[in-house]
Amino acid sequence: MSSIKNKEKTNLILNKWHRDFHSAAKNDQYDIFSEHLRLLELPIKPISMLKATIHMVVAMTAYYQIDGRPSDRFLSMQTYNPAKSPNAPYMISFDLNGHACGRLLADPELNIDLADLYNHPWHPWRTVGYSQIWISHRDWSDLTKREMKTLEKLVNNDLMFDYSEDEIDFWFNDSNAKYLYVNAQECTRPLWIG
Repeated sequence: MSSIKNKEKTNLILNKWHRDFHSAAKNDQYDIFSEHLRLLELPIKPISMLKATIHMVVAMTAYYQIDGRPSDRFLSMQTYNPAKSPNAPYMISFDLNGHACGRLLADPELNIDLADLYNHPWHPWRTVGYSQIWISHRDWSDLTKREMKTLEKLVNNDLMFDYSEDEIDFWFNDSNAKYLYVNAQECTRPLWIG
């Protein structure tokens, strides 16, 4: 019975979050998302980013439930205006295979399950997972080299926990101090047959 009550509570919190997030974006005329997309040089409409972000938050909330973890803290970090999320120093922007771009805010340990999202179906866009991510400060200030190395390690540990080297290829680019770029794709190396 407690599990059903927790699920109902989570759904109420998620519905309130959705209304507040959508309202904040609409009141801002999606300017924060417009600027975000401009900085990443992505030709995606801000309204599409809103839709993708909402889908990503719902997906992550479901993964928290599946893992038996509370999602309250995660949801409270997911503000439309990143400046209003002091517990989330990082933004992770996801390219959903060229169809849309979603944004999640994350704590210093990257409380986002990148492996689960890599294999998540995005029905509105008829695609699965993501092809690229950008990890940045929520205010777009420069990342330090030490931060980039820490973020690389966190991403590597997350993805390699669920996938083997034969299943996923990913590489990093830290040439732009504003973000750590991660390219991810299914492994295309032929398997060695001996």
